Amino acid sequence: MKMRILLSALLAGSVLATPAIAEQRKTLLDILFPRAYKERVIEQRRARELREQERRAAALKSLPKVSTSKNYAYKVAKRSAITLKPLAVELASAEIEINEGSPAEQGLSTTIEQPNVTALTKDLSVARELELATESHLASVISDHYNKNQDYIWVTEDGQWNAKARSVMKVLARADEYGLHPSDYEVETVSVEEAASDEAKASARIVREISLTNAALRYAMDASFGSINPNLLSGYHDFPERNDRAAAMLAKIFSKALPANTLETFHPDNEKFLALKQELVALNSDNDDVIELERNILLRPGKSHPELPKIVAAIKQRASEDLLETHAETLAAYLGDELYSKELSALVKGYQKEAGLGADGIIGKNTISRLAGISSASKIERVQLAMERLRWLPHQLGNRHVFINQPEYRARYIEGGNEKLSMRVVVGKKSNQTNFFYDEIEHIEYNPYWNVPRSIIVNEFLPKSLGNPGYLDQSGYEVRTWGGQAMSSSSVNWYEVGRNPKFAVRQPPGPRNALGELKIMFPNKHSIYMHDTPAKRLFKKDNRAFSHGCIRLHDPRAMAAAVMGSSRKHIANQVAQGKNLTEKLPVKVPVYVSYFTAWPQADGSVKYFADMYGRDTHLMKAIDATRKARIKGVNS
Repeated sequence: MKMRILLSALLAGSVLATPAIAEQRKTLLDILFPRAYKERVIEQRRARELREQERRAAALKSLPKVSTSKNYAYKVAKRSAITLKPLAVELASAEIEINEGSPAEQGLSTTIEQPNVTALTKDLSVARELELATESHLASVISDHYNKNQDYIWVTEDGQWNAKARSVMKVLARADEYGLHPSDYEVETVSVEEAASDEAKASARIVREISLTNAALRYAMDASFGSINPNLLSGYHDFPERNDRAAAMLAKIFSKALPANTLETFHPDNEKFLALKQELVALNSDNDDVIELERNILLRPGKSHPELPKIVAAIKQRASEDLLETHAETLAAYLGDELYSKELSALVKGYQKEAGLGADGIIGKNTISRLAGISSASKIERVQLAMERLRWLPHQLGNRHVFINQPEYRARYIEGGNEKLSMRVVVGKKSNQTNFFYDEIEHIEYNPYWNVPRSIIVNEFLPKSLGNPGYLDQSGYEVRTWGGQAMSSSSVNWYEVGRNPKFAVRQPPGPRNALGELKIMFPNKHSIYMHDTPAKRLFKKDNRAFSHGCIRLHDPRAMAAAVMGSSRKHIANQVAQGKNLTEKLPVKVPVYVSYFTAWPQADGSVKYFADMYGRDTHLMKAIDATRKARIKGVNS
């Protein structure tokens, strides 16, 4: 009976292969020739795998990309015409006959005095047609002022500079003391005496007046907000537009106070700016302090290098007296050997720690760079750029604030002018740079979810998921529709995912969460915030540009307690609840996510840092382009 059933099944071809090689229903021939069947199945499987690999390779070549911000080709401010017209008044008295009043008064004539006509109005009436121009935002303000107030501010009746003008020009000539360039504020001194006609003399007086007003207003705007528009540098800069402040600036210059004194007040007056100003003075009077050292060195203890004697000599010159005293015996015993001994390694570790470097005793490019020093010219340029950037920020940073300096890889909490907290940070890698902007810290999120940015989903998760659709599920991420419904990453057709995925990805709280146990939020369009991280090892490195743009904190609980105005114990208790929760700050705290390659320390000394993103170079090009454009005067 059993044999009959088996034979019927075989004849019908309904018996399935074992799971190991099952690909399709077996036919009778497959059962009779199992080896051939197995080889055919294996070949079909390989063919499918090959097709899938080819499909994946083709998809990887044409993957969509969500681009991050980039540098722009800087465009200098456009020029517009300064349009000046004389006020509509008669320039002569008029005699009229009075026919009203008593009979005795009728038929009498009298002279009616006309409105007082200013010298500038007269000059505008007789001057030749002038083609005056300057930056558009200045041109409109200057035009508006002089078309309503036709008085000379700087020029006497005979066309000479008055006392106000001379004092203002002295201020403009000292612009370099504040990191600005005097050539940007040069005044056109058109000669009135050499003018051959009244028309030419009037034109010369007008050009002088407008030229100095333009220079003073430009100086005021530059002193307050910087000489270039940072938002035109790159997508990494985000600051309020300030051109609309020009009218208020001009009104302040023309107020009753002495204009020269007023111009001095436009610069930032915070302690950091003043420290940079003092550093600039010192650098202009100092000689270069550069030590010539071979740059491409990687020297470990126990190895030899002919440059070692120069390195030890450089440490003697750079190290503190305390460090030199601690290693006095080592230095006294050193006779210029090329062998990098254990004793010398201890000296190098001490110097590295003192210099804020990783104290590993390995002499590499960071240690050599710090020992070699920076030329005075390079320092001056960095200080000038720092003063420019500081003008982009509010002149007063706030009694309580957090200041993050990306090239320094450091975050500070400041209260009452004192540095209460300072810690190492990790910032964005070069392909995912951290933006330069300021905002206010509003709340802290404990045991946070990480809502994965679209750029990471498309640029990083998509390539991994093409070969393994279950990658996100296996890695502990949650995939949800925009409506909040949970879905499996395996259910996504990753070949159809474009630049705008129709789903969201998040990582739940836990030990593997990229944000660690808390994040400090200052909501902004860049989705940048401060947060904890499980990758603590990165804080030991000197160069810490590893994130996707957010700021990872070395001691997040301390920072959270500082901005919350609470204690570490309070923060620890919130974290210990183990659930996702949000706590608002009692008072919002300003936060500055900045970029300074020269920055004053708590003691007032200025330290210098590498231009990690190449922004100094780009900013210098923009300043140079602006300076070249400004060579063209108002009468050009």
